[in-house]
Amino acid sequence: MIPRAERREPTRDELAAAQQVVDLFAAEALLALDRYERSFPAQASDQARRTADRLAYWWRRLDLDDVRLDPEGSDAEQILAAAADLSLDPDNQWGLSLEEASAQAVTRAAMDGRTMPTTTVADLRKEFEDAYGGRADVPARDDEWLGQSLTRLGRACLLRDVIAEGAQVRVSEPLRRAADDLVQQGQQFMDDRRHLARKQEAPIDRRPTLFRQARISGAFFAYSAGVGLTGAPLWAELAMRVPAIALYVKGTADAWRDHDQAVATRLDPAQAQLRSVRKGIADSLDTPPPATRRDTRSLRSSHNRPGGPSR
Repeated sequence: MIPRAERREPTRDELAAAQQVVDLFAAEALLALDRYERSFPAQASDQARRTADRLAYWWRRLDLDDVRLDPEGSDAEQILAAAADLSLDPDNQWGLSLEEASAQAVTRAAMDGRTMPTTTVADLRKEFEDAYGGRADVPARDDEWLGQSLTRLGRACLLRDVIAEGAQVRVSEPLRRAADDLVQQGQQFMDDRRHLARKQEAPIDRRPTLFRQARISGAFFAYSAGVGLTGAPLWAELAMRVPAIALYVKGTADAWRDHDQAVATRLDPAQAQLRSVRKGIADSLDTPPPATRRDTRSLRSSHNRPGGPSR
């Protein structure tokens, strides 16, 4: 722990680690909202209105208007910000769809001259599945998952702000320690994501299966040749070859089944590690960061300071 007097500005890696945690729960909030949106029957006419009301309910309950979502943050953060604005807009009588929120995020980025989001909610669903092997621990109820994710997002944003402001704000030591812990967890999460990505990209070695197949084939053809040299009648040769054919078919099927099983489970250790790190981060954020009123005032003041080269 760095003493307050020796506080330094955050490094790029520390900012990236804190941002990674914010991105994690911004994406999960979108996935929970997506699951809620898709839970309606196809013919439901109030789907968009009820989706907007659900997000607005949690947004207000958790006072997320006080949270700074980064306009240049991840695609998930930008889409969530657009979704929140649509759901809270009193003039929006229609409601909310995540497709519309994604389009709004792209339009905003284009108008501001920023890099436009390219990730879709379908992409987020696939990334979530691939990262955790379909075994992430999430609530069965979409509403509960949404509330959890937004709560964690708000707390992660607060700690990210503490990291980002560095020495420019004075906050209590417990809050500073909580922010430092978030950085460490974020760095571990990033490392494990990279490890999983490397394993996902690594070519699958089929040689052991091909060698096994070659041995099975060699044994079968050697046996068949031996049967042919016996001079037995054709019907007898066929009768002698039937067990060999059955063994050949079974051996081949077993070899490729084992190969498919090895392919299916080769990512399990990395996915299990990622699930463990995610749970650790979630557990930490399920406890409110130890922010005092003075901390909150300091951070709000820093948000309101004008930008410039010194910032």
